[in-house]
Amino acid sequence: DTFSLFGSILSCKVACDSQGKSRGYGFVHYETEEAAKTAIERVNGMQIGDKMVEVHAFVKRNERDIGAKGFTNLYIKGLPQGTDESALTKMFEPFGKIASSVVLKDKLGRKFAFVNYEAPEAAQKAVEELN
Repeated sequence: DTFSLFGSILSCKVACDSQGKSRGYGFVHYETEEAAKTAIERVNGMQIGDKMVEVHAFVKRNERDIGAKGFTNLYIKGLPQGTDESALTKMFEPFGKIASSVVLKDKLGRKFAFVNYEAPEAAQKAVEELN
């Protein structure tokens, strides 16, 4: 309801986990750029319920500026069905110290994972070696 105040919405999606619980972010696609800009200006920093909301323009992955620090978080898809946390760690630990990792399944039962390294160099090395 909050976002519909600013213009016609073409699509709206809240990212959810496998149990249907919100992951805390989503996407709103407006019919016009003006509507999107107004929503960003008016809703960014607003408190909705018990959460402070951040609203930003969508930036395509290949256009994002990862800055000097680089990236540390990797998304891994196409994992074999037998992959568990232990196997994931064994596969990615050779590239550097892992801060956190998780193996998940989508609605179709396909496994995917996130691996977050402590150092961007480790993440970059893992991508270069395994991608």
